[in-house]
Amino acid sequence: MKKKTFIIAISWAAVAVCMGIIFFLSAQTGGESGNTSNWLLLLLRLPISESFLRTAAHFLEFTGLAVLIFNALYQTCGYIRPYLSFALASAYAATDEFHQLFVEDRACTLSDWAVDSLGAASGIIVLCIIIYIFSALKRRRLR
Repeated sequence: MKKKTFIIAISWAAVAVCMGIIFFLSAQTGGESGNTSNWLLLLLRLPISESFLRTAAHFLEFTGLAVLIFNALYQTCGYIRPYLSFALASAYAATDEFHQLFVEDRACTLSDWAVDSLGAASGIIVLCIIIYIFSALKRRRLR
């Protein structure tokens, strides 16, 4: 297998693993999800509420997914695709919320989808800023 093909395969595999983790966490019943949140609160030992932790988790898991999709698209296409990266991450967030309709004591909420999508957008924006800075530094060195 060529190096480029291998990198593309690994990039998309990372996207699939991230989606699998999100699906697994969303498949937890309300009680199981609450236990996971409580365990994390004890582990982190931070003075934050369970509600804040859950919102931050939604934001961060979709930040990570969007960054992984962004990278996979870049590896596949050879140029950045921020809008497509956002659209795919946000669409997965919508399917994740829909999935929760079928899980005991879970709900499909527009606010969770909005937090997920905001996380995706934030990850992509930060990544684009980093790429811009590194490109500017590289152009500067070539002068």
